[in-house]
Amino acid sequence: MKGHTLIFTLAGAVALVGSAPAASVAPLEKAALKALATSRVDAETGAQGRAEIRRAARLMRILPSGRREHVKVALAELASFTGKMTQPHALILVGQLRATDDYLAQHYAPRDKTDITDAEGIVYRYFGGRCFEFHPLANFGALNARVARQDADGARRLADALKARGVHEHGGGIGWEYTFPFAGGRAPWLSGMAQAVAAQAFARTAALVPEESTALMGQARAAYQAIPGKLLTSVAAGPWIRLYSFTSLPVLNAQLQAVISLASYATAAEDQAAADLAGRMQRSAAATLARFDTGYWSYYSLPHEPSPLDYHEYVVQLLKQLAPSDRRFADAAARFAAYETQPPAVQLQPGAAGALSFWISKPSTVTAVTPAGPPKRLTVSGGWHTLSWGTPKRAGAYGVHLTATDAGGNTASFDALPFVRATSTLAKPKPPRSKADDAPLDAPPPFEVGATVPDATQSALAAQAGLRLVRLQLTWPLNAPAVDPTTAATLQHLPANTAAIVQLNASPLPADAAGLTALTQYAASVVAQVHALRAFVLGPAPTGATGAAYTNALAAIGAARPGTPLALEIDGSTDPSGAVASVAGAPATLVLFRPAPTRTTGLWTTADLARLTDAFPDTPLLLDGAPAPYGTTIKSAACSTNIAGVLFDRVTDAAKPSLRTTIQSAQRGTFVCPGVASQALPSNLEWPTALTSAPASVAVDCNRDCIYLATLDRSDGRPVVAKRGQLTGGVLTRITLPKAKLPPGTYRVDVRLVARVNPGTLTQYVSPPLAA
Repeated sequence: MKGHTLIFTLAGAVALVGSAPAASVAPLEKAALKALATSRVDAETGAQGRAEIRRAARLMRILPSGRREHVKVALAELASFTGKMTQPHALILVGQLRATDDYLAQHYAPRDKTDITDAEGIVYRYFGGRCFEFHPLANFGALNARVARQDADGARRLADALKARGVHEHGGGIGWEYTFPFAGGRAPWLSGMAQAVAAQAFARTAALVPEESTALMGQARAAYQAIPGKLLTSVAAGPWIRLYSFTSLPVLNAQLQAVISLASYATAAEDQAAADLAGRMQRSAAATLARFDTGYWSYYSLPHEPSPLDYHEYVVQLLKQLAPSDRRFADAAARFAAYETQPPAVQLQPGAAGALSFWISKPSTVTAVTPAGPPKRLTVSGGWHTLSWGTPKRAGAYGVHLTATDAGGNTASFDALPFVRATSTLAKPKPPRSKADDAPLDAPPPFEVGATVPDATQSALAAQAGLRLVRLQLTWPLNAPAVDPTTAATLQHLPANTAAIVQLNASPLPADAAGLTALTQYAASVVAQVHALRAFVLGPAPTGATGAAYTNALAAIGAARPGTPLALEIDGSTDPSGAVASVAGAPATLVLFRPAPTRTTGLWTTADLARLTDAFPDTPLLLDGAPAPYGTTIKSAACSTNIAGVLFDRVTDAAKPSLRTTIQSAQRGTFVCPGVASQALPSNLEWPTALTSAPASVAVDCNRDCIYLATLDRSDGRPVVAKRGQLTGGVLTRITLPKAKLPPGTYRVDVRLVARVNPGTLTQYVSPPLAA
């Protein structure tokens, strides 16, 4: 049962602050005595109840505020059953009044959901703001625990006590009722989940206590019989248990626990109807699991109430129990368990002045710190949120740093774009910034998806499919020193927006100096024809035996044409361990890894990527020959911090319409990847060369979708004008700043970038000085 806000509907419900006049006790005491004065309550219970009511009234007069109010709630709850009191109700209400009196006579109220037990083992649970309440689900959980410990005497004693508190329901069966109002439901009410656990617990106790097995199994059947009548609702896939009898809200943990408990009861009782219902509920749960999965956390109930941590963990336990029966439960258990260790994932969007708009993947506590105003701390659910400070009072740029921590303590920290107040009237100027970035940009390329093409003429098909990369495979004519004119002309016609990986296969590798010279000359002539070379690869992939010659040839090619980006090919099906060890010193800026299709001793699959990153810790990897399912492979690679792209064997595989959106998301960096903090880095920045009467502008090509802040700053570092917005990854975009009247002086254009999805550290670039 989830801790919803309690709604007090009892007569005489009280506020839990201030003092309660002694005069208010007597009417409530009389009402409680009247509720108990019925022939449906036996003499012994009636006498005990009257004594406890008088004791409660006395405690209300003498206890301090903060304690007497909880006694009053318990007494008012008993009084509310006037005209409907039965023997089971009296045992429940008098028992919880006694438990409340005993505890509050000695203590202040405990933490919410604190449990205590009486001599019979009955569990009473404290609900914040109320009193200790009889809790059927907790009681049948306690009965199951005693059976699990093989505590026959304790199980018999508790089962007898619970049997006495069962209420015959109008629709059939016996119910164990909750006697307090909850989440909008009026007392008394039932829980379908509690009834299922009751059927299971009584049936298991019957096996442990054979001398009472007939009576106990009768109680188990009666507990089950209360479910089909009024404790079922339905979803599109089939029947669903009602956690609360007063609502049809689909709750995941209730359904899973009910399936497990009903199946256990059905087996013990040989109850085919119960077995059929458990089976239909199980299929309904399996078919509906996806609706409870946000991709980052679980929903407690539909349509979209996130689970608290304890309920999420509980669901994982239940899914693991059901996993052997259906693969969908096993897969969900693995996903949900992984969510418990993933930090929150974040997306950003440009906000208004002094405001920060962000999306977060799961319930978290967010702390935002900025010099523009006081820090903010709040707990949010998954989705979009906005924090606002207002426009800063003083001119300047004010950094913003956020930390998000989920219920499990997993933390993500990132920078957002600064808040800016831009003005040309500046008082108390700050010292000028010393930071300038006039050096050429050295940003890594964006994530790339590509395909092997049989010749350069078909590379246009790859460009049409949205691919940024093609691989061309050439064979070295033995001892040829230069590429032939036909091949050279083909290489020169690659699409303008497509980079190329050229693989030159030389088998066998030359064994003498003359052959090596011819190979290096041929390679250099190939490289000279390609206008956008991503990497040059020497093939075939090395092995432990050929690694030394391979490394030597690759180094010679690099020396013959300095600046050529060189790549290694590691084939997971061909002595990968030996190959990696033998090429450790190869001069490569990229490693192409072709995984083996299946994992066998000595072979490497995608599961062995960590071995490659250990061997080449500072070299990005390209997954060569994407294994199916392609969409999953692309997304997994895009969310890896050391995989630079995916290469298909055929353009037709990558050009499938179903993959177009996936490829685009990967190349633009828009997959949400928990635990990944990405930097937005420009692959191209075109600064203005001078300030004229026209507004200043700068062109930026971001390596992933990003948000930007561009300012024109005075020499003292204060912004004169500013503009913020969003850039599409891989697209050169011109940002035109607002027009401003500039007094003579020196200015700089300042560009700050933050990844829109999975943001990490803010990057900042400053133009050379510009005179006005």
